[in-house]
Parts: sequence; structure tokens; C-alpha cells
Amino acid sequence: MRNRRLAIAGLALVAALGLTGCGPSGTSTGGSGSAPAAQSTKPVDPAAELAAAATKLSTESLKIKMKSAAGLSVDGASSVGGEQMQMKMTLGVGGSEDTTMTMRKVGNDVYIKMDGALGSALGAKADKWMHVDASTIPEGSPFSISGGGPTDASKMIAATQKVEKTGEGSYKGVLDMTKTPNSNDKALEALGAKAKAVPFTAKTDAEGRLTELAIDTESLMAGAGKMTTTYYDFGTPVSVKAPPAKDVQEMPKSMLGAANA
Repeated sequence: MRNRRLAIAGLALVAALGLTGCGPSGTSTGGSGSAPAAQSTKPVDPAAELAAAATKLSTESLKIKMKSAAGLSVDGASSVGGEQMQMKMTLGVGGSEDTTMTMRKVGNDVYIKMDGALGSALGAKADKWMHVDASTIPEGSPFSISGGGPTDASKMIAATQKVEKTGEGSYKGVLDMTKTPNSNDKALEALGAKAKAVPFTAKTDAEGRLTELAIDTESLMAGAGKMTTTYYDFGTPVSVKAPPAKDVQEMPKSMLGAANA
């Protein structure tokens, strides 16, 4: 039972990292993210409209919240473009085994603090922040926080297919998770074809910004339920500071590899 809960929570973590823009850097190609803007004289393409709504998130500071039935929750905030960012993830696997991972990004410096079962397994010290240069984090690592930080949901949206508009500011479709950030994760590889057509719904506000993205991870693994991410408090000032130097150590290179195994 414990292993199954860990597997479900791990699956949610992979998807959540994509939603919060913590995947590899670079511009997405293909999918709805590359669709051209609709002409005013033509019907609006729902995929292009949703892609534009996700891209618009990177133009403002904001807060982010994610909840998953699998026991993962995320609370965070980002400045415009993700230059400054903070995020706290709680991975609930049962009582004292729950793991908390706190991440801060200040310019190109990333600081990560972990506790709980997962932190211990990876060799993290609960009383220390681990520092790593964002440019040295391997592509696909869960610790990658490049690109637009939590504002960059456009990489996830670029992997959507069969997008339909179901109402004013409402959409549905399927998500090919093998084309999302962290898609090289072995947890996704093991899911095979199921990972290429995961149902999702999305909402936008009157300003054309993505405000909610809900992924039905139950279709991947029984008990995983839905994972819903919301974006809110647009324009709220965000200020993130590096931890005190005495509380910081460099992240072991082995830890980046272990987290991506």
C-alpha cells in the first residue's frame, strides 16, 4: 500500500512540475502552443486561444496553487518572467513520511530545502538549503526551475490535443504528457499509451489569462484523482530573498541524477 501511494504521489509530482513550469528551458514547438493567432474575420481556434491564455501568464506576477487527490499540494508565487520565484510542495505519503520541498529562485540561483522521507532518501539535510546554478540543472530534472518559473504553463498547454471550447472561458481536451516538461521521467514511460491522452479542462478569465487547469490523472492510475492548478492574484508584488549564507550548501551532483532516475 505504501509503495502504491508513493507511485501515485510521484505521478502527481511529475505532472505538477510541468504545470508549474519547472521543466527544461527553451521555447516549445508544435502542439497548440505554436498555433498562429486567429484573424478577427475567422472563427477563433480554441487551441490557439488557450495557448495565448497560458502565454499571457508570463507577463505578470502571480500566485499559484495546486491540489491533487494523490496527496500533493503546491503553493507559490512568481515575479514577471520568473526572475524571482518561491514555491512550496508538500508530498503526502502518510503521516510522518510526508515530504516538504521549498524552492526559491533569485536570478540564476536556485535554493532547495527538503525534509521527510523523500528528502532523507536523496541525502538532503533538513536544516540546510541546497544551492544550484539554474543553468547547470540537467534537462528534465524535477529541480529544473528555468524558463518562466511557475508562470510558464505554456509548455504544458503546447502538449494539448483535441481542444474544444465548452463555454465562455471554458475548454476541454486531452494532454500528451510525454511531450510535457519532465516527459523523460520513468514514471511516465511505464504508463505507455495512456500518458498520451490524459483528459483535462481549463478556464480563462475576462482578461484572457489562464486561471485553472485540471488534469484527470485518474485515467493514468486508479486513486490518482484530479490535479487542479489555479493562477490568481495577478500583479501582486513578489520579492524573494536568498537564504542566509550559513544555512546554504552546494547541491551534490549525485542528487540531481538521483532525482531524475
